[in-house]
Amino acid sequence: MKKKEIILWRLVGDDYYIVIDPNDITKKVSFFETTAYMFDPDIDINLLKKCLIEYKNREDDLSFGDILDKYGINYEIADDSEFFDPDVVLCFPDDDDVDYAICTMDDLCEDDIVSVFRYWDGSNMQEIWFDVCGDEEVKIVIDQDSKINLDQWDGSNWMFKRRFNHGSLYRIIEIDDEPIKEEKWLLWEWSQCQGALDTGQILNKEEAKKLIDEVENS
Repeated sequence: MKKKEIILWRLVGDDYYIVIDPNDITKKVSFFETTAYMFDPDIDINLLKKCLIEYKNREDDLSFGDILDKYGINYEIADDSEFFDPDVVLCFPDDDDVDYAICTMDDLCEDDIVSVFRYWDGSNMQEIWFDVCGDEEVKIVIDQDSKINLDQWDGSNWMFKRRFNHGSLYRIIEIDDEPIKEEKWLLWEWSQCQGALDTGQILNKEEAKKLIDEVENS
């Protein structure tokens, strides 16, 4: 038996899942409409606090970056979103409370660290943020050796349901780390069309058999 872990995301408004390789999901932090400075893990925190206090007490138009430059501290200003790195030190200079203005990414609230599916659509890298678009997440393990090919020959191409679309069934072994008691199958569809995402549905034994019969008798 050749096992493979799959992540299924149902997006808001959809009646199907998108099929995702876990390696294509990363963690990101949103800094939208927030000014944050990022530092290496070995930054001198006491010196950083000194800079922050100086910034809070300034009587001129110096920016926080100007003060960091004065002390020779290397930094980056966070973009609207950044990849999650637990050891990166953050500073929010406009936070009213100095004690909470400096932290690591790992100190952020769980809600601030979001699962993001990144994929290439043929011309650009695209992102789907689960906290914005996601409605349900299911982790499954399938038996790749159980694959049932649903494609049929239309006289010029192999296809499932429509041209350039393909489909297979895979026996599901686990759902959300729990062994399957009643037989279930993943209907996995993929398209040759550029930018199209793989989609899936979880079928019970009867639904899978009906689908196989329909394909064989069509």
